[in-house]
Amino acid sequence: MEYYEGTEKIFDYLIQAVKNAAANTFDPDKSVFELAKTDKYPEQIADLAESFGMMIVKLEARELQLEQTIQELQNVHQQLKQELQKKQDAAAALQKERNRLEDLVRERRGEIVKSNHKLQIEILSRKRIEEEREQLIVEITAALTRMKQLKQLLPICSSCKKIRDDNGYWNNLEVYLGKHSNAEFSHGICRSCMKELYPERYERLYGKIDPDMD
Repeated sequence: MEYYEGTEKIFDYLIQAVKNAAANTFDPDKSVFELAKTDKYPEQIADLAESFGMMIVKLEARELQLEQTIQELQNVHQQLKQELQKKQDAAAALQKERNRLEDLVRERRGEIVKSNHKLQIEILSRKRIEEEREQLIVEITAALTRMKQLKQLLPICSSCKKIRDDNGYWNNLEVYLGKHSNAEFSHGICRSCMKELYPERYERLYGKIDPDMD
């Protein structure tokens, strides 16, 4: 900065320096301190120049402190961004793992449902088989009982072939067997009876010569 002589000029210089300092465009060459070191100006002006120089120093110190604070805040902001990114990455990984676990749970639940369905089918099948087995046992027991009854000595009429039951009543053979077995009867006529009862029909079917009769 150019050195000025004269009281008015130094005042103009200080006023301009104040404006520059207010606009943050002051000259950092510190030439204002030179004004305080010379005996050319009155003591008040020298003191004013020195005070103004100290003010500039303080402004620069505050600016430096502000820059340091801004840098520290930027560093903190960068650290916070990194920590936030780490938290976001961790949250994304956690969500991914949670989704995987949910998929596994759904898959396992589906397998359990299928297993339960198969188990119910198997239980019903076994129950049906058990019922059929019990029914078969009942039928076999009844059949064995009937067979035991049929194996007994049956009193039968030598003439009409009726059978006498345990109560002493005579029953037709068909009636007795129907009560004591599952046998069903269809009626026909043997060759001997046909020859005796229906000779004309017998002759038409077999001729006059008797066929072999078992």
